[in-house]
Amino acid sequence: MIYRNIIFDFDGTITDSRDDIAGAQLWVLDQLGVTSYTKKDLYRHIGKPLHETFSQLLPSSMHHLIPQATKMYSEYYPSRALLTTRLFPGVRETLEIMYREGKRLAVASTKRGTGIKRATDHFGITQYFVQLQGSDGVLFKPDPFIINKIINDQLWERCDTLIVGDTDSDVQAGKNAGISTCAVTYGSLSAEELASHSPDFIVRSFPELLSVADGGWVSY
Repeated sequence: MIYRNIIFDFDGTITDSRDDIAGAQLWVLDQLGVTSYTKKDLYRHIGKPLHETFSQLLPSSMHHLIPQATKMYSEYYPSRALLTTRLFPGVRETLEIMYREGKRLAVASTKRGTGIKRATDHFGITQYFVQLQGSDGVLFKPDPFIINKIINDQLWERCDTLIVGDTDSDVQAGKNAGISTCAVTYGSLSAEELASHSPDFIVRSFPELLSVADGGWVSY
């Protein structure tokens, strides 16, 4: 199967933003007196809606502080969003090849649209995407809304559309939208954890997506 349209998750798939995001989450927790986590403990929560993240990280007795924690993070993180964030290896080159081959690329992220654009401009990759769809006013993955919005906005066919992401929410959102799914193992979850959600493909590096998109990837 050759995929003409590819929808990417952003954090954990295109950018390695773990230290910046986890650092901001850790700062919020510290401010609220929760000091039992390390930065690495928080990596697996990246890519989830903030209210879900803090509902899992804060003890139940502090769940009334979830709105406050979300607000604190939203105010603290933006100015620090690109301090250590990097593109994963091969991202720029792979996007360039896909673009030259006529692939139509988009982003579907729980990140806000302004944050995506700030990052793509920073890394000089904005021109490769036809749509940068953030979470502003839309339902979060695994709900398929954000994927359906891109497909409807761009008038794409589902049969040749693929979503690529590093979390179970990305895989499930793709399944819920009726499109093919590809999980990457270098982000939040391990290959074993991702395999339990039965994506159509699993890759271990971004450049391997070229084979997936062109129908040359046999299995994982």
